Amino acid sequence: MEALDSLKDHAREFTEATGINIELVEEGNRIFILLKRVRLSPGLRPDVSDVLFIADTQYPLSTLDMFWTEVEVVWSDGAVPRCADAIEEYVGRRWRRFSWHANLPSSPARNRLLDHLAFVEARWAEERKP
Repeated sequence: MEALDSLKDHAREFTEATGINIELVEEGNRIFILLKRVRLSPGLRPDVSDVLFIADTQYPLSTLDMFWTEVEVVWSDGAVPRCADAIEEYVGRRWRRFSWHANLPSSPARNRLLDHLAFVEARWAEERKP
């Protein structure tokens, strides 16, 4: 199965499980995965943001790494989250890059979109701890 086909299946499962809609945008050897209006962790503002994951044409054999949010996402005190000060442009929009790496073994048989969102949410909670 091609990467885009796998991603379409995983996006459908992801939306069914989370209620979050996904748009897939293929550009060259990258596939941009736009998660629409994700509720952010307490302590971040604004409360919701689009979130971007980037896959390649080897998905699901290749792992997802890092993630991006809308530029306005910061901690409630206005501080930029650690390792999230880079602003990059993809699919015609500017994004805040969270250079947070899972570095975990993963199985291509699993839904990597669900796994990556779980990683993102766990890291936000971890970063929020005093």
